[in-house]
Amino acid sequence: MKTTITTLVATLAAASTALAATGVHHDHSGFLVWAFLGLCALIVVAQLAPAAMLVVGMIKGLMAARAEAEVTTRP
Repeated sequence: MKTTITTLVATLAAASTALAATGVHHDHSGFLVWAFLGLCALIVVAQLAPAAMLVVGMIKGLMAARAEAEVTTRP
């Protein structure tokens, strides 16, 4: 049992340095990957304009309702 544990510990200690990352990053993304990511970004940006218009419209509607309520409650 002692031999098995010693062997296991030695193997794990030796393998820990072999499995360490080298820090080198290989990026093999081709043109199609970057084109796809650009298309996704374009779709997200295109959706921001209608969302911003909707938020501005909601704020205007709330302010108009508040102003109308103030006018009707004045004596």
